[in-house]
Amino acid sequence: MRKNGGTIHTIDIVFPLLFILLFCFCALLVVLQGARIYERTAAGLQENYTVRTAVSYLQEKVRECGDSSQIAVEEIDGRQVLVIDSLVAGEVCATYIYQEEGSLKELFTKKEEFSGLSGGQELVKLDTFSVSRPEKDLLQFELSADGQEETFFIRTAADVTAAGDENTENVYESSKGTAGRTE
Repeated sequence: MRKNGGTIHTIDIVFPLLFILLFCFCALLVVLQGARIYERTAAGLQENYTVRTAVSYLQEKVRECGDSSQIAVEEIDGRQVLVIDSLVAGEVCATYIYQEEGSLKELFTKKEEFSGLSGGQELVKLDTFSVSRPEKDLLQFELSADGQEETFFIRTAADVTAAGDENTENVYESSKGTAGRTE
C-alpha cells in the first residue's frame, strides 16, 4: 500500500487500533467500578435509613411525652408494646408502638376504645423490635433491619408530680451489631 508515495505497514494500522481498544477497555473498567461503588453506597444508605428512621421516630415520641409516668412497656397479644398516654381534648388517648409482620407500627386511639393492635399504621420495615425498662426513667430498645442491629437507650423526663418542672433528658447510646462502633 502506498500513501503519498510511501508504503503503509500493518503495524501502522494495528498500533493505533490497539491504543483505541486499550482506551475503551480502561473506560469500561472505570464505569463498572463506579457502578459497583454506587450500588454498595445505595445499599448502605438504605440500611441506615431504615434503622436510623426508627431510632429517630422512637426518640421523638419519647421526648414528646410529659413525664415517665405516661410511658409503659406492656405485652399485648404476645408482643412487646411501648404505650404512651396523652391527654387530647380532655380525653385519655394512647399511642401503641409495636412490631408486626416485619414492620414497626403505630396505633393511636382513645384508651377506653382500645380493642387490639390491629389497624396500626406501618412506619418502617423492621426485622425485630424489643423494648424494656431497666430503670423507672430509662427505656432500652433493640431493633434490627436488613442485617443491621441497634441497641439504644432513651432517658425519659422525670415524673412531673415528683420532680417539679424538669426538662426531658434523652441519652442515645448505640451499638451496631454489624459495624461494631459506639456513637
